[in-house]
Amino acid sequence: LFACDLFHLSLSLDSIFRSSCEMVSKSTNEKLKQGIAVRFHGEEGMGQGVVREWFDILSNEIINPDYALFTQSADGTTFQPNSNSSVNPDHLNYFRFAGQILGLALYHRQLVNIYFTRSFYKHILGIPVNYQDVSSIDPEYAKNLQWILDNDISDLGLELTFSVETDVFGAMEEVPLKPGGTSILVTQDNKAEYVQLVTELRMTRAIQPQINAFLQGFHTFIPASLIQLFDEYELELLLSGMPEIDVQDWCRNTDYTSGYDAQEQVIQWFWDVVTGLTQEERVLLLQFVTGSSRVPHGGFAYLMGGSGLQKFTIAAVPYTSNLLPTSSTCINMLKLPEYPSKEVLRDRLLVALHCGSYGYTMA
Repeated sequence: LFACDLFHLSLSLDSIFRSSCEMVSKSTNEKLKQGIAVRFHGEEGMGQGVVREWFDILSNEIINPDYALFTQSADGTTFQPNSNSSVNPDHLNYFRFAGQILGLALYHRQLVNIYFTRSFYKHILGIPVNYQDVSSIDPEYAKNLQWILDNDISDLGLELTFSVETDVFGAMEEVPLKPGGTSILVTQDNKAEYVQLVTELRMTRAIQPQINAFLQGFHTFIPASLIQLFDEYELELLLSGMPEIDVQDWCRNTDYTSGYDAQEQVIQWFWDVVTGLTQEERVLLLQFVTGSSRVPHGGFAYLMGGSGLQKFTIAAVPYTSNLLPTSSTCINMLKLPEYPSKEVLRDRLLVALHCGSYGYTMA
């Protein structure tokens, strides 16, 4: 491209977020799609290296707590829209700009150094959230929802209704989950609907204006019909890239439970299989068990779970024919059946990774 075809940004490093937002909003989308040239005041450099630096700085600024746009999830490493972002009066314009930046980065094949919660990737893709996604913002609440689903609540006297107490601008208000919800009791028969509606309130309705503004910006460059070809795991890799995974470090920082230890034959087979996987398959395994492709700074010793540091853990499960591995992402746990051979282990693991068995145990 000729220099005159590029969209030129001349920016001051001390006000890069606001000035970039103003300049991008004044440009035409076609101009931004053609290419970007960035120059920082007082610096000579231009070219792709400076553009790369611009995307890096902006991805850090998007999650800067001073703007109150995004908040850290329970694992301390992934982010999601802040339901109280309106403390920043210009928050929806900034959300639209954040969407534009991520859309532009994807359009120009630039990676961003930012990882979102699984639920926010789903929002970008238009995929419904489920109760397991709640664990990223409130692991204890997610466990309560899981308990309701797993147990017969008929005679427990819980007296739950289809409503939730929610903080609305500092005051607690009872919000119905559906019309007339405050007078509809939760029963064994309708509890699955209750759990889904509670999930949607916590994960989607509470941040709907923020999601809408972000998507308005994102879809400027990446149409919904194109991005919806991917799932939430692939979208994370498209935006943030493929990490380098050190298998020896991973192995050194793994705990075992429910009858497994490092000397167990199945565990030896497992690490042999992981060593033989492609880099893409190792990333799929990491996503499958932890919910994110992100390797922490400092390595696997610093892996975070829903309630602080939480090592990668492998738990034994009795083997039955065709049983697939499953996972509990909020505690970084792989539930690995006691397979009879390395070949069966490898086959079942790859089926789980490529076909997805999130929450399912049979192929």
